[in-house]
Amino acid sequence: MFPNINHDVVTFVMSRWQESGGFGFAPTLPASVEDTYHALRILETIRPVSERELRELKGNPHLRGFVKRKEDRETWSLKTAYQYLALCAFCGVSPDQGWLKRFMGKKVKEGISLRELYYHARIWREFSEAPFIDPGKFVDGGRPDNWRTAEELYMCLYLRGGSPEALHATKKDLTKWLQACQTPDGGFGGLPGTTSFIENTHCCLRALALLGNAPISPHMARDFILRCKTRGGGFARKNGAAPFLHATWHAVAGLDLLSDMEKHKDISNFITPSSSIVNLTKAVTEDLDILQNEKSLKNS
Repeated sequence: MFPNINHDVVTFVMSRWQESGGFGFAPTLPASVEDTYHALRILETIRPVSERELRELKGNPHLRGFVKRKEDRETWSLKTAYQYLALCAFCGVSPDQGWLKRFMGKKVKEGISLRELYYHARIWREFSEAPFIDPGKFVDGGRPDNWRTAEELYMCLYLRGGSPEALHATKKDLTKWLQACQTPDGGFGGLPGTTSFIENTHCCLRALALLGNAPISPHMARDFILRCKTRGGGFARKNGAAPFLHATWHAVAGLDLLSDMEKHKDISNFITPSSSIVNLTKAVTEDLDILQNEKSLKNS
């Protein structure tokens, strides 16, 4: 496990467990699928610190009841549907297959954005509950520059199995671009030269991991994440801000990635940025109309 992750993180998470069985954004707010997903992912990531609480939650009738009685599923995004299926898997609850088939079919017919396609692919790969969609119909579109932020680059890489060639780029160039997103405070922005936040840091680390690389300064990235930790055990988006479950999830997941990178890689051999990164950054950022109109994307 990684340093500075103690039982205070578990205490922060469990303080948001509601009588309804799910977890809320704050101790006094109602439970939601998203917050419950983040809470459980945090606890799973920081094992063995959270082992006792995970045993308590596994099969807990209140948590199972929360998952079973969700009634607003027709209005969900694919992201929420993915998180819901993850909760079902954790609790051992079988999702309504009739609803899921209708829901997935409807989403495909409505048109899928890059983000929706990413979660569609995760459902298909992790739960085998979705019809296959060729990501090339949406991710490529004949354009080599159809991503504009680190988050979009990560999703494109995920959909293409981590292949830079599918994005008409090289591993070296994409790695340099992502490494250039690291700021002097150690965190990462969504683009080179932008403000660092915990979610951007996690996203860049995920993309670098898909490329088999790491940050230029892993220790600075770790320090940035740990500085986001608050006295109550949770993590904030940035040092000095308020802690939330989603930020805490990005933090522990980022620390886990850094731990894995340092365990399995010789980070001294990783690619370092050069002046050529400026040209790549300019090509990505100068036209904010890179992605196709999301509403016009249809499954042909």
